[in-house]
Amino acid sequence: MVDFKSIDETTKLAGSNRLELLMFNLDNKSAEGKTTLYGINVFKVRELIALPSLVQKPYSHECSPGVANVRGKAVPVIDLQQYFGYPQTDDQNILIITEFNGSTQGFIVSEVDKIIQLDWQNISEPPQMVTELSGLKHGNTLTGISLLSPTSTLMIIDVEQVISEVLGSGIDVIAATDMTTRNIGKTILFTDDSAVARQQVSKILEKMGIKFHCTNNGQEAYDLLDKLATEAEAKGDPLSKTIEAVITDVEMPVMDGYMLTRKIKGDRRFDGIPVMMHSSLSAEENIRLGKKVGVDAYVPKLRPAEFCEALDQLLNTPVENAA
Repeated sequence: MVDFKSIDETTKLAGSNRLELLMFNLDNKSAEGKTTLYGINVFKVRELIALPSLVQKPYSHECSPGVANVRGKAVPVIDLQQYFGYPQTDDQNILIITEFNGSTQGFIVSEVDKIIQLDWQNISEPPQMVTELSGLKHGNTLTGISLLSPTSTLMIIDVEQVISEVLGSGIDVIAATDMTTRNIGKTILFTDDSAVARQQVSKILEKMGIKFHCTNNGQEAYDLLDKLATEAEAKGDPLSKTIEAVITDVEMPVMDGYMLTRKIKGDRRFDGIPVMMHSSLSAEENIRLGKKVGVDAYVPKLRPAEFCEALDQLLNTPVENAA
């Protein structure tokens, strides 16, 4: 029986650069006995249920077989077996119900394995050979990979990317960014391991007229900040003169957003640079952890209007850093 802890208890792991994942199988064991498992952050999982009858919707994506009635609520369903290009089987009978970013959806899988805790440092970005594995449709829908054993590999799904592609994002970036132009020409750095999130943030910043550097995880972001700080120091300028804010996701391989923020706030070279967290994890515990490591703002993903308002305020309010 999979044991789901309370939201607050589960998300405390993020503060220690660790992640708790629900692992599941897509009936994809190879002839050589090797197994590819997939994972979703436990925080995003609401419950597991037997796959109910689905009501088909016209003109829906080929990987969305219909809508499930879950206690009176219509929940759109995504068939991950089909999405990733595996052959269809009769063993796909479990529905993982996820809830985050204000939306609820279900993912059809063959078998739920267990919950596992991993250190972000043991999770790597998927190499090219994995994203093109056996012609399967992994592409940019994976945010991380971890070798569990010589015969077992765990792939962490970019659920935002899958949902956006199959169900649509419904985000009106243009309307959300119709605001003040006082930030045009300013430069920020943002980091996110989700391809769809990077695309959305890039569009918002472009509409706001803000220049930006973009990285895929916290370690890349810190390395770039370190490089830029060294260059600024050589010129006798503070880094805050050229990088006026940092926006970070929480869940990222190698170094998560909490660790990145802690390192930024503990380094005098980054004084005066505000940090905003932009995450699908928005429980009170996540926000509390963010404040504990020094974030200046915390905004849920897929809310462009809130994103713009919070960033506008950060870029025009003096920030005091404590080393």
